[in-house]
Amino acid sequence: MINRLYTHFEEGLLNLLITSMTVLVFVEVIARFFFNTGFLWIQELTLTLSAWFVLFGMSYGVKVGAHIGVDAFVTKLPKQGRKIAALMATTICIGYCLMFLKGSWDYLSKMHEIGIPMEDIDFPHLLVNQLDPDFAWEALRIDIEEPAVPLWLSQSILLFGFGLLLFRFIELFIAIARNKTLGFTLADEAKESMQLAQEITSDNHKDDKS
Repeated sequence: MINRLYTHFEEGLLNLLITSMTVLVFVEVIARFFFNTGFLWIQELTLTLSAWFVLFGMSYGVKVGAHIGVDAFVTKLPKQGRKIAALMATTICIGYCLMFLKGSWDYLSKMHEIGIPMEDIDFPHLLVNQLDPDFAWEALRIDIEEPAVPLWLSQSILLFGFGLLLFRFIELFIAIARNKTLGFTLADEAKESMQLAQEITSDNHKDDKS
């Protein structure tokens, strides 16, 4: 039940992010080409949302097997060999995530310490005015007088994204070790293209008959 709810949350958040990016880009294009104006905050917000979409979505890609990989060599190995190769691969991926988590923590800590704000995105004054000025600056690095969104907050997806990715790889490692799966589930673009071509051909035949 919890896993299903979290899956719906993941899919809903990813849909919200990609929809928001599409709407923002559409508004910016209309403003530029029809009204000869633009919004700097839209550009910065779109870039931030795209980073959240990619870094949050990469763990979901591992979960549903949406990543592309080369398994021509691994598939030729015996079952035990495939298991060993998969365990080695997931171990490397776990190490990769741990390194990025360490680097992300150091980077975000420095951004928080310095208090660098985003250039064009501010918090609503009505919201910020409810905060204690000392708490706002010391804990959140928000200046009450100029309440720009702090850079560490907008880029905190680095920790969330790689944290979730680490969890997925640990989950996969355990599943491989317990013989619940042989390894990574990878997207097969060639197979998907062939299926799409067959569906289009089938639809064309139906239209011809009708």
